[in-house]
Amino acid sequence: WEDPLKRDAFHTARAFIDSYFPDCQSAVLSGSVVRGEETPSSDLDIVIIDREPFRKSFYYCEWPIEAFVHNQDSLKDAFFIETQHGIPLMTRLCAEGMVIKGGRDTERMIEEAKKSLIEGPSALSLNKLNELRYAISDSLDDLEGSERPEEDIYSVSSLTESLHQFILRSNRRWAGEGKWMYRSLRDYDEALAGRLTECLQSFYSHQEKNKLISFVDEILAPHGGRLFHDYYARF
Repeated sequence: WEDPLKRDAFHTARAFIDSYFPDCQSAVLSGSVVRGEETPSSDLDIVIIDREPFRKSFYYCEWPIEAFVHNQDSLKDAFFIETQHGIPLMTRLCAEGMVIKGGRDTERMIEEAKKSLIEGPSALSLNKLNELRYAISDSLDDLEGSERPEEDIYSVSSLTESLHQFILRSNRRWAGEGKWMYRSLRDYDEALAGRLTECLQSFYSHQEKNKLISFVDEILAPHGGRLFHDYYARF
């Protein structure tokens, strides 16, 4: 622990566990502080194996702390659910975690999470991929036909969410939320993430939407292009 901030974070996390979860089985510190990507607003993400699963936020020694509390069964369920949904919140937190408490049991938990992170999420069915493709096509049609710039902002937001999911899940790669949408795309294909970001910047800075529309059509083309005619989904 050469970095003073990391050292302080680890010591704070250990003192927090001693104060609030002294009888817990395992605990790991994770998040941006561990990755070396901390900012002035960073918090401490701590995964704890105890009795009853819950999530709770704290302030402790001037640090904001997010406590993700699981038992063995609920953590196993969380890992499985994330492989189905494609967003690895707990999986990543555990895989990147540094042991605060628990010894070999905690190390095994980290190893299992790392293995799952490398394997990636479950493959999406053709029906689910078509559902995303249809949503993207619908947003594109709205964007093309719109004459209301204020509405375009929301169409592009919806489009970005569906598009990043489609790109990553069609390639069995983990997706993300918020800033992790960009990070997940960058990890998959840095050039592709850069192109999409440039298109979004052009839209938000200059209301230029044609670059984005062309980019999305290019992404859809190998999958059959936009989807509307004969799209079928059961409720």
